[in-house]
Order: sequence, then C-alpha cells, then structure tokens
Amino acid sequence: MPEVKKIALLTGHAGAVYTFAKGISPNTVLSGSGDKMLAQWDLTSAVADKFAVKMPAIVYSALVIEEKNQLLIGTASGSLHVVDLTTKTEIKNLTLNYGGIFTIVYVKSLNSILISTVNGFLIQLDATTFDLKREMHISKLKLRSIQADEISDRLYLCDGTGELHVFQLSSLTLIKSFQAHVQSCNVVKLHPNGKYILTGGKDAHLNIFDLNTFELIKSIPAHNFAIYDICFLEGTNYFATASRDKTIKLWDAESIEFLLRINKETHQSHTHSVNTLYWDKECKRLVSAGDDRAIMVWCLS
Repeated sequence: MPEVKKIALLTGHAGAVYTFAKGISPNTVLSGSGDKMLAQWDLTSAVADKFAVKMPAIVYSALVIEEKNQLLIGTASGSLHVVDLTTKTEIKNLTLNYGGIFTIVYVKSLNSILISTVNGFLIQLDATTFDLKREMHISKLKLRSIQADEISDRLYLCDGTGELHVFQLSSLTLIKSFQAHVQSCNVVKLHPNGKYILTGGKDAHLNIFDLNTFELIKSIPAHNFAIYDICFLEGTNYFATASRDKTIKLWDAESIEFLLRINKETHQSHTHSVNTLYWDKECKRLVSAGDDRAIMVWCLS
C-alpha cells in the first residue's frame, strides 16, 4: 500500500485551476486558471517560477513542444496563442470559432496540432504555419479529452454525449464510435501496458475497455461525482483519478484495484472539485489542482 504525503501547497491563482502541462524547464509544471493566468511552478523548491503569462480569457489548455521550443495556450474563448520560448514573445494569435479549447496535442508524424473544443470540433492545424488543415464536427456536445497514439496510429476522443470515438490517426478516418458512459465521457487515457483504454465519466465510473476489441472489461463506480482526470504515474505501478467529489484516488495499474483515497479529512487535500493531475517522473511528484484555486504537491512512498 502506498503512503502519500503532501509536501507543498502552492497558492497564487485567483480562479479555479483547469489544466496542467509539462513546464518549460526541468521539474516544473504549468497551470492554467480561471484568472486568465498561465503560471509555472518549481516542483523541487515548491515555489512559483518567474515565468507567467496573462491571457485575454480563461486558460483551458497548454502544451510545450520542446523540439520547436514553443508554448501553445488554448483559452475558453477559442483563441490559440503560440509563444516562442527563445524570445518569450507571442508569434501567433489565432481566433478559432469552434468554442473553448479543451485539449492541444502535437502529432510529430503528421507535423500537426490537433485541438478538441467545447462545441464538439476536432481541428487539425499545420504545426509549422498553423494553417487550418481540417475541421471535423464530431459531436453536438464538448470534446473534453483526446489522446493520440502514433505507434498504433490511433486517435481517441471523448464526447459529451458519453461516446468514445476511435480514429485512424494518419488519415483521421473513423474506426469506431461506441457508448463509453451513460453521461458525458470526460477523459480518456491509454494504459501503458498497451492492452486497455481507460475512461472517466460524469457518471463517476472508471471504465476499462479492451484496446483491440473495444469490449468493456470492467466498470467501476470509482467516485461519488464526475471523474475529470486520469494520470498514470510513470515509473510506479500506480495511476490516479481526480473527481468533482473533491478526492483523488490511487489505483493499482496492473489489477485496476482501488488502493487509497486522498481527501480533506485524511490528507488535508482539496476542499472543492479536483480538476486536473500531473506527474513529474523525474522528481516523482504528483500534482493536483481544482476549484479551490490551490495546487498541491504529493510525495509517494
């Protein structure tokens, strides 16, 4: 059984925290908030880094593309901002009329940026010019989460109607759509073992599907309210889930069995919805944040 200890409480955001992304320097994490700030935090010293960006709208998503030395920021208004990290200047400001940008993914093999939006669109941009290559209206509701797998040439998209859509990544042609949850499907993650697809939904269930047949292997009533994030802790045999019920839960990645609940009563954890999780594999820290505006750093042993 793992032991979990809170080693830092990072404050400074004036709004709910919606997203984490790998930072622009080692052992750092970026956080995007309802206060329109994208801030960076040092996980070793547990302090705010000097790097911070004020955006014109709520920050829903962010992505650092290391090989291009660029930072991409997606907002609730649907704008995409591209920052050159060498000069620390904005080099692109795109107004995309597809609703707020929930997820940004870089697909190197396609030299493309894939974006999922509040209005149910999947957008493909050229990763060099940022020209629009394709727009696809997947759902009448939001696409909160997408995951690309370049090795198997697959793309997975979560749908606000509860469906999970599986595409061939290289051609963006649909392979299969199926009902993953009875309500909104909020997050999709591939298991590192290459056998399972994990999804979390508004119905508070954690569902495990066979990667090849898409058959439901297990459906777990994992939380009391919606699951917003799933995070595998690389280098360990654990993964974590975050929920609107104010808790984080740790799971055995091999057996998919529940191990530990992290909440206010047991660990002085979050007082409101937990929206996002991040794992830094180098310094082995789990980071969580949500509607209480607090960022918490956890050590596992």
